[in-house]
Amino acid sequence: MKKSLYVLLGILLLGSALFLWFYSFPKSIDRANEVVIQDNEKTISDTATVTMKGKLHRPLFRQSYFEGTMEISALEFTNSYKLFPLYMVKEGEIYSSFVTFSGSSQQLGNVTGVMFHDAGFTTFNLFLREAPYKGTNRDLIQVVSPASDATNAEQVVEKLRLKFPEMPDAKTLLPQQ
Repeated sequence: MKKSLYVLLGILLLGSALFLWFYSFPKSIDRANEVVIQDNEKTISDTATVTMKGKLHRPLFRQSYFEGTMEISALEFTNSYKLFPLYMVKEGEIYSSFVTFSGSSQQLGNVTGVMFHDAGFTTFNLFLREAPYKGTNRDLIQVVSPASDATNAEQVVEKLRLKFPEMPDAKTLLPQQ
């Protein structure tokens, strides 16, 4: 009797441990915000909308990540390229994620970058390298959300920088000429 109780208790503990290890505690994300898009010399300033849909996974004892789509209305490739999962790395009081949009075998292109963001992806500063924008490939594009104009974008970036002072700016991320 006592032995079977210990076996049952062991099975329950093992089952609970496995559940906590493998279950990712997903949170649905479905939001749309205004964004400001700027190129590396800040000569282009455009407003657009970003739509994020997917699941934010926060497994215990492992790295959190977002899996889904991120479509930016002014960047056509974000509608057709696949977004790889965004793994979150704690940077000060915010997070960073490496971003990769991968084209199909016919498109043969990748657009990569880095995003600095809050825990729920409501506020972010996204840098994309070699991104097609308005007919030409740009060395670097900066996308800031939520923002409706360049002044709002600067305020959002400054709020993020207060939480992570080492956050790079566009000039730092550009290759030296």
